[in-house]
Amino acid sequence: MPVYFIHSKQVDRGKIILRDRLAHHLRDVLRLQKGETLLLVDERPKRYTARLVESQPAQLTLEVLQEESPPSFPLPALHLGIGLLKGEKFEWVLQKATELGTARITPLVTERAVIRPKADRVAHQQERWNKIVLEAAQQSGRWTLPILDPPAELLAFLTRTSGYGVKLIFWEGIPSESPRHEIVKAIASAPPQGAVLIGPEGGWEKTEVDAARAMGYQALSLGPRILRAETAAVAALAVVQYEIEGRGHGDH
Repeated sequence: MPVYFIHSKQVDRGKIILRDRLAHHLRDVLRLQKGETLLLVDERPKRYTARLVESQPAQLTLEVLQEESPPSFPLPALHLGIGLLKGEKFEWVLQKATELGTARITPLVTERAVIRPKADRVAHQQERWNKIVLEAAQQSGRWTLPILDPPAELLAFLTRTSGYGVKLIFWEGIPSESPRHEIVKAIASAPPQGAVLIGPEGGWEKTEVDAARAMGYQALSLGPRILRAETAAVAALAVVQYEIEGRGHGDH
């Protein structure tokens, strides 16, 4: 079942009041009927199973049937930095990274990036990207929305993530006969915060990899095949998330 994101101020004494675009979506698009139930999550985060009890033109009123807190075990928080990709490719990465539980996503302006942010389109792009992330988070039943940053320079990203426990940059220039073994070794401590760096369509310049290494990043391979950037992003996130969660952690 998908979840819908709300604010805690909309929850009051066992009732949830919706007056925003979500109310319109539930009533006029999904045709939610009285007595039907759905899942909602607020920013604390708390998750609610709620039933529609009243539908008015200006608002929906839901009755809380059950309230849940997130799992008590530590959650891995992966931060994806990825070189800007062309249109639908980047949007696909946003969707899949969100579904995989990524905590934060930063589009990067890199040396070989085909796409460069245009000042007159940044706000529109960000709005569209946020919508994609929201819909993916709803569909995948996440407890939280990932943070989606505006495009940043690689050096700014390296500085921002300098304190993370694990920092990985994936690069086809690294030979590896056993990529999974190398990844497992790199995340042996299963830290609460980790960064994953993926280059754009044209890959990384060696100077960029060197800069990341100088900031404590470990350069790794995803195997002998050359992957498209969007494939590499999903493959890297999936294997890192799987290995961390396999040590007793839950999904983000």
